[in-house]
Amino acid sequence: MNARLLLVCSILVFAPLSGCIGDDDSDSSSESPCSEGTMDQDLIGTWTKYTDPDLTPNQMHIHANLEKTGSYQDVLVSGYCWSASDNMLIEYVSYPQWTVKHYVYSNYHVDGDLLFLGEVYEEWIDENGTSAGKSYDDKPTECHLYHRLGAFPDNETINSTLLSTEYPDFCTWVFADPSGAHPGDAWNATYLAQDHSDSVSTSATDNLMTIEIDEFHGEIDWYVSEGYFGFWVQLTVNNQTHQCDTGGESDCMITFSGVDVYYAVWEEGEIATLTENGVDICSVTCEVEITRFGVREEDTLSGNTEITIE
Repeated sequence: MNARLLLVCSILVFAPLSGCIGDDDSDSSSESPCSEGTMDQDLIGTWTKYTDPDLTPNQMHIHANLEKTGSYQDVLVSGYCWSASDNMLIEYVSYPQWTVKHYVYSNYHVDGDLLFLGEVYEEWIDENGTSAGKSYDDKPTECHLYHRLGAFPDNETINSTLLSTEYPDFCTWVFADPSGAHPGDAWNATYLAQDHSDSVSTSATDNLMTIEIDEFHGEIDWYVSEGYFGFWVQLTVNNQTHQCDTGGESDCMITFSGVDVYYAVWEEGEIATLTENGVDICSVTCEVEITRFGVREEDTLSGNTEITIE
């Protein structure tokens, strides 16, 4: 587990809030109930959200007194507090009608007049200081881009700058990316299944095969890859059908070579290994057919379907 998950503890630096109303005055000397967070000067200012040309862009105002005003998920809120730690933006969103406190954790990166922001998860803390639940973002590799107010004269200049800017590691996609890239492109990926380098035997724990993304079009999103509804393979060997999944309760177990933080995306170069799970699926040379390759209950990826295992 990445140490950044421990940032949940950092919520304790915030004093209890009731409204956290902000205004356009960014004077850090003004009194504010948000004054106990950690500041990043690069974040301070008014930022305009990059969006599709036919949509009206939202703005957010990040103040030096650690208040933030503007919109959250396209809903105008009265104001909330922010803190920065280890390239993560931690926001306390104030809803007076709620008894629980709502925190939003996002990766962020400032590149000149551009701000990349990728939400990781939300957490709700009850009045006893106990977590009342977390919700992870279901598009963890897609970012929202903001540009500093007045930094670019027109959309053409913004687009040109964005197309020549390297995205931060946590961001594969940008919402309304001018290049036309989109998280849905991941479904154009294909897989390659190959015989594992280990030899099979009469044991029931043999490594059978490896699978990797052959034609890669970006990470496959959280809910359709390594966990939850995600990745499973159906094999047919000697007219017997076997299910392989990540849960450990089927004939065949799937494990991944990558190490995921917060969410489980299948990354470029990552290898999935299919291993017997208490069932002797293949003892000698076997002709194996992949009869279904699923990455969600209703979705599949294309790839080779016939493999010889030795």
